[in-house]
Amino acid sequence: MPQRDFCNLEAFVSPRASRSGVLYNHGIIKIRVNEAPVNGRATEAACKELAKALGIKRSQVSTSAGSKARTKRFHVEGLSELEALSRLGR
Repeated sequence: MPQRDFCNLEAFVSPRASRSGVLYNHGIIKIRVNEAPVNGRATEAACKELAKALGIKRSQVSTSAGSKARTKRFHVEGLSELEALSRLGR
């Protein structure tokens, strides 16, 4: 079976957090961002934080579902799901 060079990750986003960052614990991805959930700023900040945590370019991360919800699905280009989760688990 060929290896996929993209994956979809589901994460819980907490806007207006005191610190920004990505936590991966017990199979759950939590992204904290300083931005308020206004005009998509928190979603954009979540994409940036996830890209930073994965060590990839921001352009490789986009939302595929949940752009207005706290639970979002992110489409990540260039990494398989196993590789992405192992990078978050470090």
